[in-house]
Amino acid sequence: MDIFRHGEKRAEREAEEVLDGAGWHELPVRCERDGREVRARLLAPDDPGPLPVIMWAGGDDVAVKLPLEELAAHGVASCVIEDAAPGTAVRALEDLEAASDAVGRLDLIDNCRVFLAGAGRGGFVATMAAARHPRDVSGLVLLSPDFSVAGAADAGESADGIWGDMRRYRGPVLVCRGEVGSHRAFDDARRAAEEFPNARLVTLGEGPRVVGEAMWLSHAVDEVVRFIREA
Repeated sequence: MDIFRHGEKRAEREAEEVLDGAGWHELPVRCERDGREVRARLLAPDDPGPLPVIMWAGGDDVAVKLPLEELAAHGVASCVIEDAAPGTAVRALEDLEAASDAVGRLDLIDNCRVFLAGAGRGGFVATMAAARHPRDVSGLVLLSPDFSVAGAADAGESADGIWGDMRRYRGPVLVCRGEVGSHRAFDDARRAAEEFPNARLVTLGEGPRVVGEAMWLSHAVDEVVRFIREA
């Protein structure tokens, strides 16, 4: 299938606007993968574009927790894929690929500035997608990534699993973690920053469990915006 930047652009006006707020609006994105419908929601700033976009792996949990409106205020669009098959990494990967392709064809979006991102276990799916399509991904953002689901994936992993796949993506990577958290999350973030050839590890305060998740994520937004502008 075409990924991200290939194929004709599709006019943004074909998508129906469903929600809006101060300086942003939300659009539904509908596409298919192997005959199966994939649904996503694009939150974009009130700007004619073309805009950079972050494709968030991890389902609706991302939309609930992350302050996507703050990203929109900085001129960055965000797309969240609905989690049709919770716990299935391969299905989540396929949905992310299909939605990224569809969003990249919108006139509103700069299809040469498509970023992938994941928080927690969503970081595993985003990493797999970046490894499979390294030339189409402008950058990768991982917020407290959790790669404990790696053993359940059957998406053609290399011999070294997800850690080996990281070496296949040579684009810029931002890894954010908190000072306090689970040992796994702390170790996964550190090792990911070591395995990716072009990664930067940022420690944000004491972590969401200490300073509050909303405040921690707001600090993460600042780092993400800086990362996108420099990529």
